[in-house]
Amino acid sequence: MANFLEKWSSKKADKPKAGARNVVDTFRARVEEQKAYLEEYARDAAGFKKWRSTWFQRVPGGYGVTVGRDSINAGQGLSYIVVETVKDVAEFLEDLAYHAEKDVGFQQALEQNRRRRVALLNAAKSGGDVVASKTKAKPAVTKVAPAKTTAAKPAATKPAATKAAAAKPAASKAPPKVAKAKVAPAAASTEAAKPKRGRKSKADAAAE
Repeated sequence: MANFLEKWSSKKADKPKAGARNVVDTFRARVEEQKAYLEEYARDAAGFKKWRSTWFQRVPGGYGVTVGRDSINAGQGLSYIVVETVKDVAEFLEDLAYHAEKDVGFQQALEQNRRRRVALLNAAKSGGDVVASKTKAKPAVTKVAPAKTTAAKPAATKPAATKAAAAKPAASKAPPKVAKAKVAPAAASTEAAKPKRGRKSKADAAAE
């Protein structure tokens, strides 16, 4: 064990964090991705459908190629070129990867672009959190309205029921009064007619 430590202790180092790569490694990986897209396009130009992901596009006279997806300045204002063939595009990508390894100014431009994209991403996330918090607070306001409407309904229905109940007895008492007024004259006329039938005329009295 002592021999093992003596042999390897000089190689001790801190383990890199997961996903942590410098800007040059990240850029070279993206260049390799573009080369894969270019090979796919060369095999089937008519059926290629990944133009939104490529740094190269078909333009009049050949192909336009940007330095990265954000058109980074590779030096002396070089951020976009136009070449004639697919082979020229492949050569440009190869030289661009090598340039990223060797040119310090281009490495600084890559780092500045990375920081700018991180700032934009953080701003977008913070804006999304504010919108989410506002939408969560809305249900607390809407819950108060149903409580007010349900409490008001019984008070509105009770007066209507009492008015209907009070109106029914008044309508039922009216018919008996009219019926009694009509019967009384009929009875009086009958009693007045009875004595007239019992009277005898003068001629009948003389005959007796």
